[in-house]
Amino acid sequence: MKKCFVCSEEKDLSEFYSHRMMADGHLNKCKECCKNYAIKRRADCDETRLSDIKRYRINPKRKNDIRKQAINWRIKYPEKYKAQTALNNAIRDKKLTRMACGVCGNEKSHAHHHDYSKPLDVMWLCARCHALQHKNEKI
Repeated sequence: MKKCFVCSEEKDLSEFYSHRMMADGHLNKCKECCKNYAIKRRADCDETRLSDIKRYRINPKRKNDIRKQAINWRIKYPEKYKAQTALNNAIRDKKLTRMACGVCGNEKSHAHHHDYSKPLDVMWLCARCHALQHKNEKI
């Protein structure tokens, strides 16, 4: 028998989690109190985490940094930017439709350009197959 320091009830040792650092080999908090604590802590952490995420998303410095990164990428890779813009416009204007991955058949697919001078000549690949395609091109 052991007394839980949270609920102050005396319970059988089977009602306590084992813990090798304790003198008797069992935690001083019963399983029920441990579960209740975990549920409460998870709920508190979720609220804190959500407020942190919201604060991060509306941070003007972060938005400005992302804008600068996008501008720098467009300057560094103008041919990729033109090809992607042309492709997105063709999809928007229904001149081209998204297709399933050409390798595995996944419906969520990306457009892969073999040649950026031909913006509408693309291979449709899911994220996984697209990453593998780029990895194979570097070899």
